[in-house]
Amino acid sequence: CKSGPPVVLPGVRGSATPWGGRRRVVRPPPGGALQHAMKIAITNPTTWPRVRRGAERFLNELACYLAQRGHDVTVVACKAGPRQITRQRGYRTDCHRRIWHPVLGRIGVLEFHAFLATSLIHLLGRRYDIVHCCTFTDAYAAGLARRVTGVPYVFWVNGIPAPVPYIRSVSLGSRVFRRSICNADEVISLSKHMHDYFEGRFGRGGVTIPVPVDVETFRLSRRRDHDRPIILCAAALEDARKGGRFLMRAFDILKQSCGTAVLQLSSPISDRTRSELLGLVSQRWRRDVHFLGTGHLAELPELFGRAAISVLPSLWEAFGMVILESMSTGTPVVGTRDGAIPELITTPDVGRLFEPGPTTTEPTNVEGLVQAMTEGLELSRRYETAERCRAHAEQYSWAAVGPRFEELYERLINGASREAGAPCLPGAGD
Repeated sequence: CKSGPPVVLPGVRGSATPWGGRRRVVRPPPGGALQHAMKIAITNPTTWPRVRRGAERFLNELACYLAQRGHDVTVVACKAGPRQITRQRGYRTDCHRRIWHPVLGRIGVLEFHAFLATSLIHLLGRRYDIVHCCTFTDAYAAGLARRVTGVPYVFWVNGIPAPVPYIRSVSLGSRVFRRSICNADEVISLSKHMHDYFEGRFGRGGVTIPVPVDVETFRLSRRRDHDRPIILCAAALEDARKGGRFLMRAFDILKQSCGTAVLQLSSPISDRTRSELLGLVSQRWRRDVHFLGTGHLAELPELFGRAAISVLPSLWEAFGMVILESMSTGTPVVGTRDGAIPELITTPDVGRLFEPGPTTTEPTNVEGLVQAMTEGLELSRRYETAERCRAHAEQYSWAAVGPRFEELYERLINGASREAGAPCLPGAGD
C-alpha cells in the first residue's frame, strides 16, 4: 500500500453519495470496470498488530487494498487508554477508548460485546457510504445506525459458533447474532462450509468470498533443508481447538522415524502453555521444539519458505489463512479433514488431510496426523511440489479476489436488491 490521495480521472464527474456531494471516480484495474471512490468504515473491536489473529490481519490488508484502489477507508476499533486516531498505509484508524476490562471476561462479558455501544455511537456520528462489520456486535450496531443514516452494511462472518462450548461467554441464545445475519444488507461467508452452515441454520448463507493471500509478500521459496526438515505451526495454540497438545503428541511419535525433524511454533504462547506443551514431548526431543513467539509479520514469509511442511491441526476452521500463506511460498500443508480446511487442501499435490477422530475440543487421531506429516515431508521433497502449491495459492490473490469486495459494496450502495429483512428460518438461533 502507499499513502497519498486517490487516483482521480480528470474530466469525469462522480455520482451522488447517500449523504450528498459527489463520489470520486478511481482508475479501474486493467480490463476492469470503472469504480467509484467510496467512503468505507471497517469495524472490529481490535486492530492489527495490537491483536495478531487472522481477522485482524485480514482487515488490515483489506483496508490497505481499498486505500490503494483510491477509497477513503477508516478502521473503527477500540483499545485501552485514550482515543487515538492515526493514518498509515493510506487508511485511517480510529481507536476509541475501550469500555471493557479483562475482569469482565470472568463472567462471560467479552471485549467484542462492549464494542456494540462504541461502534453504534461512532456510526451515528460519522458519514460513510458503506460499513464492513467483522463481528456480530458491531454488525448489530450497524443495523441500528442504518435506521437513522440509511447506510448499508455487510457482515463479514469470520467464524462459526463452536459445537462444543469451551469459552465462557454471556449468551442471549444467539438472538443478537441471528438478527445481525438476517438484517445485514449482505452476509459474507469465507467458505462453502460456512455458507452451508448459515444457510442451514438461518436460511441465509450470503455470498462466499475467500480471504485473499498477499502473494507479493509470501513469495515462492526453495530454501528448504530436507535433511533437517522444519515442521511449522503458526496457529494460535492458546486456543484448545487449534490442537497444540495434539500436535505435540504426534511430533513425539514422528521423531521416532524422523529423528532430524524440527518443530517450530510461531504464535504467542504463555509460559504456562509452553510448559504444558513441552511436557507432552519426550525429554530427548524437547530441544527440537522451538517456540518462536509472536514475532513480526515480516518474518512469516521466511518461516513458511524454509519449512518443509506447515501444519494446521485444528477443528471448526471457517477458513485457514495460514494454509494459503504457506502454499504461496511453495510449502505444502497438513490439515484436519474438518471445517473449511478441505476446501483449501483440495489435492494431494499441495498437502495432506487426516481425519480428526472422535472429538471434544481438539482432534484425537494422533496416528492419523503422524501419517499425514510423514507423507507431507515426502511430498515436500518433490521438486514440482513448490510450483504446484504456489499456483494453487495464486487463485486466492488480492488481484483475483479483492475486486469482489468492491463490486459488492458498489452494488449495495447503488441500491441493488438485498436479502436484508428477508425471513430467516423460523426460530433459527432463538
